[in-house]
Amino acid sequence: MKISILSVAPPYRGGIAEQTYHMSLHLKKTNDINVINFKRQYPGFLFPGKTQYDENSLKYELENNYRLIDSINPINWINTAKFIIKKSPDLIILRFWNPFFSISYASIIKRIKKALPSTKIIAVCDNIIPHEQNFFDQKLINLLFSKIDGFIVMSNQVKNELLDINPNAKYKKLFHPIIIKQKTYNKELAKNTLKINSHKVILFFGFIRAYKGLDILIRANQELSSRLKDYKIIISGECYGDKKKYINMIAKFSKNNEIQWIDEYVSEDLSSMYFAASDVVVLPYNSASQSGVIPLAYSYERPAIASDIPGIREMIADKKTGLLFEKGNHYDLSNKIIEFYDSEVNYKDNIIDFRNKFSWEYFNQGILDFYEEL
Repeated sequence: MKISILSVAPPYRGGIAEQTYHMSLHLKKTNDINVINFKRQYPGFLFPGKTQYDENSLKYELENNYRLIDSINPINWINTAKFIIKKSPDLIILRFWNPFFSISYASIIKRIKKALPSTKIIAVCDNIIPHEQNFFDQKLINLLFSKIDGFIVMSNQVKNELLDINPNAKYKKLFHPIIIKQKTYNKELAKNTLKINSHKVILFFGFIRAYKGLDILIRANQELSSRLKDYKIIISGECYGDKKKYINMIAKFSKNNEIQWIDEYVSEDLSSMYFAASDVVVLPYNSASQSGVIPLAYSYERPAIASDIPGIREMIADKKTGLLFEKGNHYDLSNKIIEFYDSEVNYKDNIIDFRNKFSWEYFNQGILDFYEEL
């Protein structure tokens, strides 16, 4: 089958780019694949971070990775559509995560559907309703979704958002695939390399936005500091918001330097070290469509302690692959961290058993089966 994947991909950074890379690698084993990537994802003034690129991603020798889409240039959308039409795909897999891209995507898809009416369009929805909303989001989403044949959702939260927008939408729910990391580090080697001297290591990983509730974890340290010995909370992620707020909170709630913040984008190799050095990953999110961090933690055989909210709770088998706590309750979070360290649960074996059910092969086959049903 001839498949085009419309998505951000390397050398752009972030979880969706990495997942697109793995999706294409697995699909190309039995299909003719090309990736229609961005040459400009966001205008510089709209991007909240330091850079959109991960230079280490250049090592990915991703075949047929065409950097074509300019998100803000209508002439470019015509040329991109013409390029895809020449490829004549049977299926287009579109990664959707932000309404900002709806206009460019919709323009491209409209032209393709006119030239290739038998081509099916399936949107893999990482998010639908953004965490930081704008008044025009709904119109942008409707503009694109009216041109989509089917939708892949990866949580009940996203499924419900889709059906609120389009009750008649054709969809299939598949679990977020777990990438089994080929390169991992010994825990002690990782801790020595990162100069972490504490016996216990708690990790918060990923870009820092208000909805991710980092303030809850920082506040929880006030309780932990009197109940837990010889530990370190590592915050690994670049801040996309009010950096001073977190600096002031760390100064207030971390009197003995229990909290260490690496305020930068962490490369794949370095992130492997942080996961290897950690005992548990904490996600104190206030809201979520789903999480790419939990499958990432599972790929390194690390349990997760996370807010008991839609989009998250179905990704954790409570007291087996991690623990759930009451959203926004830093006391409950500190109790769950203590419970984790006092527990005799074999989280590692549970995670290995759990993640074996959620391979990229299973996920991609689910998409191909759904294509046959459309």
